[in-house]
Amino acid sequence: MQIDGDTRIVAIVGDPIGQAKSPELFNALFERHDVNAVLIPLQVPPAKLGAVLEGLRSIVNLAGVVVTVPHKIAAAAYAADLSEAARQTGSVNCLRREADGIWTAAMFDGVGFVQGLHACNHVVRNKSVLLVGTGGAGAGVAHALVDAEVTSLDLFDSNPQSLQRLEDALRSRGGSTLIRRSGPVAQATHDLIVNATPCGMRTSDPLPIDLTGASPNAVVADLIMKPAQTRLLEDASARGLVAHPGRHLLESSVDVMAAFLRLMP
Repeated sequence: MQIDGDTRIVAIVGDPIGQAKSPELFNALFERHDVNAVLIPLQVPPAKLGAVLEGLRSIVNLAGVVVTVPHKIAAAAYAADLSEAARQTGSVNCLRREADGIWTAAMFDGVGFVQGLHACNHVVRNKSVLLVGTGGAGAGVAHALVDAEVTSLDLFDSNPQSLQRLEDALRSRGGSTLIRRSGPVAQATHDLIVNATPCGMRTSDPLPIDLTGASPNAVVADLIMKPAQTRLLEDASARGLVAHPGRHLLESSVDVMAAFLRLMP
């Protein structure tokens, strides 16, 4: 990869940022397609997010910003225009810098997650799901699962405000998916079990979901990118369950995010 005066810049903001896989995947994509662009990681504490986004708006050769933990909900407030998925979820994972310096925002976590499941031949429609974590990524996944016509969606979050916000948003959509509250405990009725919390990024983290009662046919998915095999996924594999790592979400959304940033067709 050669960086010169014509290189378009993309930043990814998060805190922490060491777990991010976007630089690896985006830069490989740019190199494969001979796109003169580069994605760089920026560790931005929550208190500084507004100041950083305000400063980045002035960089003319900045294509946009990828947004990761814990900024996905907060970043939505800085966008002048939101995609439908971003409006539904109240969270964003990609900001495009327009010519006048304003941000246009979109959320691709949900569609990337569902497409990643389909790519691995995991059927979503008419399935029962347990989703633990209702923050930015969890909200994106929840709405995409409803779009994919899951039969039921059981939700848990240790933050009652976050849980209530997502529950209200999903119920306001109508539709046939049954929305319920749950504990972080897999039941024999769950076909798909999803961790959308940051719990598992560190080896000292506890298991975010109790898999003791899980169906032997369940798929256990973790949105965490690093480590690739979280304790939850290791526990799932040890129980003979199908483990679905977080990389599938990002691998299934990199192309569409690059297109949203107007760096790819």
